[in-house]
Amino acid sequence: MSFLILDDYTVPGFGLNMSIGAQFKDEDASGETSSTAKADKGKKGKKLEVRLSLRFKDANDLSELMRIAEATENGDGKIYTITNDTANAAGMRQGRFTGNLKVDEDEKLRMWSISFTLAEHVSVPEMEEARQGTRAASTQTNTGASVGSDEEEKEEELSSIEKVLKYLNEKIGPENEE
Repeated sequence: MSFLILDDYTVPGFGLNMSIGAQFKDEDASGETSSTAKADKGKKGKKLEVRLSLRFKDANDLSELMRIAEATENGDGKIYTITNDTANAAGMRQGRFTGNLKVDEDEKLRMWSISFTLAEHVSVPEMEEARQGTRAASTQTNTGASVGSDEEEKEEELSSIEKVLKYLNEKIGPENEE
């Protein structure tokens, strides 16, 4: 027997059926070739699709389910801790209502067929990306000879006559100083 618990609320009804969906985004990286290369665009959060039935006489359960689905927290849909074997086995621990919550009447069987979707909150790939953080810029080093314009380097390149002329030039002072 399957069950679904959102925080401390047990989803009512019978015939509970769930499925998990995960989306892996990629893009064709083959250009104009026949290559099958793909560019990874990230892994999106999982979605838990839930289907169940409720008898007409359990109308209060439907009202409570609607209240849970419409609950908000800080202006966004409330995030629930999910307790379910399928969701937890797939690594989905938290989620919020997303998309459509659909309630169809079945007069013949005197029940509602209900379906809704929970979107994963903070997926495992998202946590891995957050852990990696932004990569620090690497420091580049140059192993070749320096080509800088430091004064000392210029001094070394001057011949002895040039050094004397430079010394005299500095003692006389700059041109047109009057």
